[in-house]
Amino acid sequence: MGAARAWMVRAGADGEREDASISESLTIAGWPEVGDLTGCMTPGDLEAALAEAYPRENPRVLGNWRGQLWRFRAVMSPGDLIVLPLKAGAIAIGHLTGDYQFRAEAAPGLRHVRTVTWKRTDVPRTELRADLRATLGSLLTVSELRRLDAVKRLTMLAAGGSDPGNPDAPADLRLLEGPAQLAEKVAEAPAGKPVALAVRDLLSIWDFVSRSGKATATIRRDLDELGLAVVPPITEVPSIDHIVRVVPIGLAPEAERQSLGEETANLELEPEEGDDSAEDLLVDEDPGSSDIGDASVTDDGADEGERGDDDEELARPAPVLVTVGRLPSARSELKTVRLTEPLSRAVELLSENTYDQLPVLDDDGHLRGSITWREIGATNRPATALVRDAAVLKVRSIRTDEPMVDCLADVADHGCVFVVNPDGSLSGIVTGHDLAHRFEQELRPYALIQELELRLRRALRKALMLVKEIHGEYGLPGDPARIVKLANQGMNFSDYITLLKRDDVWQATGWQFPQQSFAERMDRVRKIRNETMHFHTSDDDRISAVKEIQVALQMLKTVQPQA
Repeated sequence: MGAARAWMVRAGADGEREDASISESLTIAGWPEVGDLTGCMTPGDLEAALAEAYPRENPRVLGNWRGQLWRFRAVMSPGDLIVLPLKAGAIAIGHLTGDYQFRAEAAPGLRHVRTVTWKRTDVPRTELRADLRATLGSLLTVSELRRLDAVKRLTMLAAGGSDPGNPDAPADLRLLEGPAQLAEKVAEAPAGKPVALAVRDLLSIWDFVSRSGKATATIRRDLDELGLAVVPPITEVPSIDHIVRVVPIGLAPEAERQSLGEETANLELEPEEGDDSAEDLLVDEDPGSSDIGDASVTDDGADEGERGDDDEELARPAPVLVTVGRLPSARSELKTVRLTEPLSRAVELLSENTYDQLPVLDDDGHLRGSITWREIGATNRPATALVRDAAVLKVRSIRTDEPMVDCLADVADHGCVFVVNPDGSLSGIVTGHDLAHRFEQELRPYALIQELELRLRRALRKALMLVKEIHGEYGLPGDPARIVKLANQGMNFSDYITLLKRDDVWQATGWQFPQQSFAERMDRVRKIRNETMHFHTSDDDRISAVKEIQVALQMLKTVQPQA
């Protein structure tokens, strides 16, 4: 048996499982529509059971629930600490004593259980120091408390002692409490009125100012742990001034919520980034490190030698889908006309806005087609004619969460395509100009980096050969056969930087600008390259990234005019 872990298992949004948990010495998971999980031997089995029980829920939400229930079903072990927040303000702490059980005879919501020996059921929250108290802000029904030496501190509290605090805790706890306070606001928000704020203000909770790869990965990680999601995703809105909603996705599906039809299928959430439950089955290990002589290239072309410390890994989360919603025009406000409005209103809007075609909506606000001057001119109707009396054209449409490439053919054939939200409401339009501008933005960094790497590789290969002529060897550590291959066939970006820092190689280049500052500039380009190649350079960062690459490239052009 491994070291004990600590888990928080909530008793429902309104504490409806609280009494049974304490009086019957149980920890209870909820999920009233799901049957016996004893036969679910893998996370995939559990996911299938959830999809069958909740067919109208968003796939990302189902993935979140699967992770929670798998922890409850298979990862939590006897001897682990269980923390139960109580509605009265105190918390209960105990030790898990039994494996998963399904009580078919119990009331819905009280069937998925595990036995617990409660040590204390009246620990005031004020006995927990601010940092540990903040970790209890997650809206997940089942979550692990793995930070801030939580196991040791909760064990002492369970034994009647006091919270000794975390000796490694930062003096400023604001960042630890900020996301937790956001979770509190979401939990307290009235039904139908989710917390809404600008992306800029959301970023500031974590002390970020732009949607960098590190920012989005950090926020996504913390929101996942809190059981929250941003709608729409912050990477899919046109600017950081755009208003987004923060919604709970980690709450277990209580029966009363289901009866109100509050499923999440229409929420535009980020796609799930893999099986988070697998992480619960692994022991965390510190990544190894190697010098540049041992750098290698993986099958997918990612340079293993470029993997840096935890911050750099965090800046490179798994690639995300480039969706239609990332185009500013796909989320632009369009003038529209309803089927039941006078045809003269369509004439007015076409004239005022110089539109080629005007979107036509039904009474529910869903896109029904478009109307142009041709349809209006062909309508032999009196002045009282309505839009529906004209020959409204059927139009192509695409959802904001669909891949951008899926609209290419329609735009090529029809000049434009209308964009709708997942609920069917109109979001914007995409034209050939929009696509051309976007692809120019996407491809420009690739083209600049490709030219820069070509120049850099040729210059350093030439310098290495000169070093060998002078000293009789390349001077690189490691296997001689690999050194020859490296010098003659290719290097990764970390190799470039290591070579630039070597005095013999630098002198062999003959370049006159400062060695250290140029190597540092190349390291910044390396980080930009990593983010760009993984589609994580946001619109806010793209201009500064391109400028950084251009400056480096121009410096190389001055000493190497020919590519």
